[in-house]
Amino acid sequence: MPQIYQFSETEFLAFFLVMVRMTAFVVSWPVFGVPLVPSPLKILFGLILSLLVFPTLNINAEYIGADLQSMTIVLLFVKEVFVGLSLGYLGRLFFYALSIAGEIISVSMGISSAQLFNPSIEGQSSVTNQFLIGVATLFFLAIQGHHLFLMALNQSFQIVPVSNHLISFSEFEHFGVIVQQVMVIGLKMSAPVLVAILFMNLVMAVIGRAVPQINVLITSLPVNILVGFIVMIVALPLILAQMNDLLEVTAVNLFKILKTF
Repeated sequence: MPQIYQFSETEFLAFFLVMVRMTAFVVSWPVFGVPLVPSPLKILFGLILSLLVFPTLNINAEYIGADLQSMTIVLLFVKEVFVGLSLGYLGRLFFYALSIAGEIISVSMGISSAQLFNPSIEGQSSVTNQFLIGVATLFFLAIQGHHLFLMALNQSFQIVPVSNHLISFSEFEHFGVIVQQVMVIGLKMSAPVLVAILFMNLVMAVIGRAVPQINVLITSLPVNILVGFIVMIVALPLILAQMNDLLEVTAVNLFKILKTF
């Protein structure tokens, strides 16, 4: 039988904790964490990742310690769940920024009521939201962002090893800073369309005062939609640059969060 399956009691506990972290990461990661993916498939993928990573960790008795109490094992379980969820949800922040930008753009263009069914969230989302999420997904895969997070997940066992040391909650203010940075980048992505729509509204207001016969309210709706889509397409390189900055922010904060555990 292969050596990887010859577990002692301590190694089995260590493997279980590794699998807990991997599975928590998978269920919260934007790729596999969507409701569209069945739960058994998420658990299976977490098990496969655990089998691949566990032999490289050189687990021994010192990682876990001997004579652990049941309560300590529960706390270690909670620790691994929290580490895995933190890594996964940091990956989701990359797409949350695009969702923020998409919703802001749709409201400013007046098409927020144009909703489409989004199978990834099993709900409705705006047209611009789904467009930007699609662009972000292609960008994420093109620059091998999934490799970045899998490497970070593997390196997390060096930064936060599987051991009997519990996590520290002393510096969790980093989460608030990360959310703030994500919202700022989301606003930057939507800024070109917001400025263009604001300018068009000012122009239509002047036209409405100069030519009262024109129904500005009805006329401005298709104009704003047309201008919004044109500006969004023209500003796509700027949006992609912001995506790159967002990925760098996510990667930097990823290791900052790990070092606080």
